[in-house]
This record gives sequence, C-alpha cells and structure tokens, in this order.
Amino acid sequence: MPTVKTLNEDLLVGIEPGKWVAVSEDQEKVVAVGQSVEEVLKRAREAGEENPFVIRVPLKNSALML
Repeated sequence: MPTVKTLNEDLLVGIEPGKWVAVSEDQEKVVAVGQSVEEVLKRAREAGEENPFVIRVPLKNSALML
C-alpha cells in the first residue's frame, strides 16, 4: 500500500485564493501556480515534475478537502 503524506499547508501561504497549485511529488515545494489545472500541469512538467500533486487554494471562508 502506498504511503500517504499530509500536505504541508505552509506551502500555500501567500498564494491567492482560487489559484491552482502544483506541488512536487515529494510535496516539498510548489512547482507551478496558475488559473487552471491544465496550466499548472503544463508548467510543472516543463519544470521537470512529471507527477505533481495538484490542488486549488481554497477561497476565503471555505474548507480544504482532499
């Protein structure tokens, strides 16, 4: 069974609510930020990250559910 890691929410500090974020596979750094999933996946792959973890920064007054 694969290991499950908890996302370090500190990685999302300062990123505008509603933006999509690609986090490295090891979940140690943000590799791309953008307006859409497609955009961040493209940017992440261009940065050499083949299997990023993608998440949308929650809007204010909303919950983050994974």
